Amino acid sequence: MKLFIIEKAVIKIHFCPKLNSSEDPYIKWCVELLAPVILGAKPAEIMSFPEYTPLNNEKKEKIKDFFTCCKKMNYIEFKTSNGCPKVIFYNPVSLNETLSDVRILKFLKGYGYPEEYSLDIYLNHLARKMEIEGMPHEIGVFLGYPLKDVLGFLGHPSLKLTKVNGWHVYGDPTLSDMKYNSFMEAKNIIREKLKLGNIREVVLTA
Repeated sequence: MKLFIIEKAVIKIHFCPKLNSSEDPYIKWCVELLAPVILGAKPAEIMSFPEYTPLNNEKKEKIKDFFTCCKKMNYIEFKTSNGCPKVIFYNPVSLNETLSDVRILKFLKGYGYPEEYSLDIYLNHLARKMEIEGMPHEIGVFLGYPLKDVLGFLGHPSLKLTKVNGWHVYGDPTLSDMKYNSFMEAKNIIREKLKLGNIREVVLTA
């Protein structure tokens, strides 16, 4: 049984409505994009769907329907302060492990996150911030970027920009490179699986 949050309402899903239409090229692109999340290498990924064309809304609904059946990934949907619909796809196990880190909890609480931690509480807090303020810098830890890189981006004086490799890397790049390589490895694993089987089978057996 799937459990995810849409516009602050908890919805329980017992069915897989459109998985059989999974050979769609756009769905294939999304599966490759979200491969690190599906496999747990990356805790979350965010996608934007500006509402100025009906096509964007169609795409959003299409991937929401498709990923309903992915047992390893949930999502939360909301609109940012400028009205742009966004969807955060997340791996509950990986994201919970990330946010439960003592250093990350301390960091997030410093930005107003609740003293009581739970994955749902923190995701809803993030969504509310984005609805009011737009994209907050601390979202980097939700997306799996090393805390040092998030702190560096926020202007920590002891952390200097080293390079840009998927994101802005600050200080010693060793951990950042390991993270980036794990994301790329997950994409390569899913890409190879897609060559051997259909998209539906790849997602259901990942």
